[in-house]
Amino acid sequence: MHTLLYGAHMSIAGGIDKAITAGESIGCTTIQLFTKSNRQWASKKLSPEDIALFKDTLAKSSIKVIVSHTAYLINIGSPVKDIESKSMQSLILELDRCNELSIPYLVLHPGSYLNTDPQSCLDRITDNLNALFKKHQGTTMILLELMSGQGSTVCSTFEQLAYILNNIEDKNRLGFCFDTCHAWASGYDFSTPKTYEQMWTHLDDILSIENLKVIHMNDSKNKRGSKVDRHEMIGKGLIGLTAFELLMNDERLFDIPKILETPKTSLLDDAYNMSILKGLIRPYALKKLGIKD
Repeated sequence: MHTLLYGAHMSIAGGIDKAITAGESIGCTTIQLFTKSNRQWASKKLSPEDIALFKDTLAKSSIKVIVSHTAYLINIGSPVKDIESKSMQSLILELDRCNELSIPYLVLHPGSYLNTDPQSCLDRITDNLNALFKKHQGTTMILLELMSGQGSTVCSTFEQLAYILNNIEDKNRLGFCFDTCHAWASGYDFSTPKTYEQMWTHLDDILSIENLKVIHMNDSKNKRGSKVDRHEMIGKGLIGLTAFELLMNDERLFDIPKILETPKTSLLDDAYNMSILKGLIRPYALKKLGIKD
């Protein structure tokens, strides 16, 4: 029996435990959150009381898996030494917080090469991760996110992600996150049964589906190959519902958390998008997921 793991990114306003109760209120079985402000380098240390309350709230909830996302400031591939150094310090801080909270996954935007070149950026990312894993112990896995290719960001292709993964010494500490909007914007087509299977076959050949730990479920405001990262609500963008139906019914992906990062003004928007996704699940998949039709 599998478990339907789907939900959305939740706010930690009022306390990090509030993300759990908010997610549970709309039926999430998995959530994503920031463990600190996503717009600042530093953060106040978590207190023993904060950690205990978070773990107790989680244990009493219906949430099965929690995923954290790093702050957007982090760029461990930066050619600017000060930014690279601050990024590494911040990444270590976030890993520490995830370990304290027993969060298994930390999603990371790999980096941007700015005024240099993609290959040197990939090498900096690889070197920094290898150095980090040698010095930092813990159970939280870093997940490199597939990017859209906007600006000077790297890792908008499976091959670039594979370059890093293949050159990491401690491969048990690294996985990846597939973002539907990013994949679409970077040029991958998974909008029909044929192109969907072609893309996943290609991904499995290059990266191995076993290394995929989280999926961000986002429609796209822009056309395929635009390199523009603009998320949209499910079914209201240009990817099309067929792609999301295929994702929700793919048995290879049943046990992978599927998390919305779609635009919202309230939790009602997340609940709406979740209802659309659940409505796409076919009877055979509902049975395997233990869901009554």
